[in-house]
Amino acid sequence: MLTTLRQAVLKPKNTILLFNETQHHLFLNFAIPLIQSGISVGAISTGIIKSLKLNLQKTTIDGVYLATHDVPNPSILCFSSGTKNNQKGIVRTFESWQNSFALIQDEIAAFPDAKAIVLGTLPYSLTLFGAMESLQRRQQPLVFPNHELRYFTQLQSNQNYILWVTPLHCAFFVKALDKKHMQPIKTIRYMFVGGAQFSNRQRDALQNVFPNAKIYSFYGASETSFITIKHPNDNNKSVGSICKGVQVVILDKQNQKCSKNEIGTIWVNSKDAFKSYIQKSLKINKLDNFISINDRGFLDDQNRLFFAGRAERHISISGHIIDLYALEIWYKKALATETLAILTKPNELKENELFLMTSKQLSKSDWQSLKNSAYDTLGAQGVPKKWLHCHTWPLLANGKTDIKTLEQWL
Repeated sequence: MLTTLRQAVLKPKNTILLFNETQHHLFLNFAIPLIQSGISVGAISTGIIKSLKLNLQKTTIDGVYLATHDVPNPSILCFSSGTKNNQKGIVRTFESWQNSFALIQDEIAAFPDAKAIVLGTLPYSLTLFGAMESLQRRQQPLVFPNHELRYFTQLQSNQNYILWVTPLHCAFFVKALDKKHMQPIKTIRYMFVGGAQFSNRQRDALQNVFPNAKIYSFYGASETSFITIKHPNDNNKSVGSICKGVQVVILDKQNQKCSKNEIGTIWVNSKDAFKSYIQKSLKINKLDNFISINDRGFLDDQNRLFFAGRAERHISISGHIIDLYALEIWYKKALATETLAILTKPNELKENELFLMTSKQLSKSDWQSLKNSAYDTLGAQGVPKKWLHCHTWPLLANGKTDIKTLEQWL
């Protein structure tokens, strides 16, 4: 089969070999050998092919495609989380991920044979990274379709595992333990949590679910690999210390360097940054040797990075610029839930109004008490007009909240 796959790629310098979800087992078996032989690879789903209207060429192997792209070095294609119909195809050299693998291996030295567990589907960067990190250590990863507890009952008691998850996955595990739907899982030795803000409070609660795990969180977009990593005993509120070989600067709207503790746009210079998007219509946001995905944050006096949301989530409410991300952090803490989102919708006067959506049930008195507390802390502009209860919480394939579906429900 390896020979057949190699023969499908006539021009390795401008071709990526893509494995559909029906052939992920082939990807897991042959991705590393293909890369070692100079062929670029990636995983893809039927949904991504349809929503992004990618121009792929079928091969003689069902569910395996060819994508034309300039890849001077063996590369890997993954997809950013985005939202439905808005994923970005990220092309990066495999070498850039190998540098990040080395960072992980330094942390897991006590259990170097640990197998990865990843949740969701392989095309997305967090899932694919975890699977590839395990493969290059010659440890076959476990790919669970979602966070359902029944998959975790299959874990072998004499095996060690690394779990790659999003904060929202973590919230489901904590809730399941609280409701006694699951027992603590002792075979998870390491956890790496990425994809969104992960608080110390969440980490402490998660430690009860996985008592033997060292729990790390990290910040890094699909385009940049690891920017920071936060170690298990780090209790400050940052997203971690900047990784070796990475430069971070915070710039204001005039692209001038911000002072310490001043919020601005995060710009990153890293040898492990991606090379291009697979969609030709997408452009890299570059400034000299730095790139940015418009995340906002600040650096403190110890050069630790603090995440402060994204520029596109700043909305005008009654003449005030409101940070929806900051509001969500406050309401999640107040209600002790992660299945919550703050959305906006224009009224008949075309003025934006806030709505709180959550899977947590609130009584009328709970809601009134929450509004009173929010008014005192956030001001009138930070109080949603109403809240909507969601009987289920919509998730993307990568384990993040599906904002587009919530907007449709609103």
